[in-house]
Amino acid sequence: MIYIETHSTDPTWNLALEEFGLKELVQFERILMFWQNDNAIIIGRYQNAESEINLEAARRLDTKIVRRPSGGGAVYHDLGNLNYTFIYPIDGLNRQEISVYAGPMVRALNQIGVPAEIKGRNDLLLDGKKISGTAQRIQKGRLMHHGTLLYDSDLDSLESVLQVDKAKVASKGIASIRSQVMNIKDYLPDGQFEDIHAFWQALLAAFSEEEPITTFEPTQEMLAEVEKLQQEKYQSWDWNFGHAPAFEYKNSRRFPNGKLEIRANIKKGLIEDCKISGDFMGMADLDPLEEALKGVRYDPEDVRKELEDLELALYLGGITVDEFVQCLFEGTRIAG
Repeated sequence: MIYIETHSTDPTWNLALEEFGLKELVQFERILMFWQNDNAIIIGRYQNAESEINLEAARRLDTKIVRRPSGGGAVYHDLGNLNYTFIYPIDGLNRQEISVYAGPMVRALNQIGVPAEIKGRNDLLLDGKKISGTAQRIQKGRLMHHGTLLYDSDLDSLESVLQVDKAKVASKGIASIRSQVMNIKDYLPDGQFEDIHAFWQALLAAFSEEEPITTFEPTQEMLAEVEKLQQEKYQSWDWNFGHAPAFEYKNSRRFPNGKLEIRANIKKGLIEDCKISGDFMGMADLDPLEEALKGVRYDPEDVRKELEDLELALYLGGITVDEFVQCLFEGTRIAG
């Protein structure tokens, strides 16, 4: 097995290097990566960022939002979190059985004194609480299995930026994200690991005992390809937001100057059409306002810029730009 470090805490670089390893480093049968992202939300391939994330909290914390190529749910990363990647040939693996490809990580954790266990479709638990979410991707006959390890993450920030799925709350009796997860450090005896880097090195040593590991440093030519992938894909709005599944949006809010109702269809991250109604004291037909929003990115700042170029009071009376944006981004989203 070869081992690769990314030497970066930028999620766009790390995801690009990970994808490069999956698609291009086919001369290596088995690859292991450890990496960290600083203050980021990584959303699943098929998710709507707007539905999974508290965008206001994410902006307040200056949190990067990046889409990964695998499925599953949104996860919060900071420097108290250690991420890992396995890349294997798919032959002989049961594609649906998490224990097959998560097993090596569980064994390594157990070996260094962390009695983790596999639970459900994609989680690793410690003392009944989640310490790792995992996801998979198959490409060119190879399987990428990657996941998070909550070692000493800021769980307050994690809870503030991720939104609890109401269906999970109803079916599992979950009160909050915070009640589901825990940091590995909080379980371990004081002083077992000096910091997350010591934990990282202990895990790497555990893997080395199971099979020989050789560190691999990508060439400058390879790194140039990774940088191209980073810029063209993982740093692009089109990948991170434009690839979101279509959905219908509806909301109504009462403000001091009247009730505002908005219905919109969002496709490829853009407002395809919208209808505005309410009892506000507008003085002109709403068609120009609704037409102006068509084709605008479904992003608070983009909508705000569009509205600031209009005489909004003409259409909505005393309802402000801030109130309109609030109504357009704090309502109900229905999958398309």
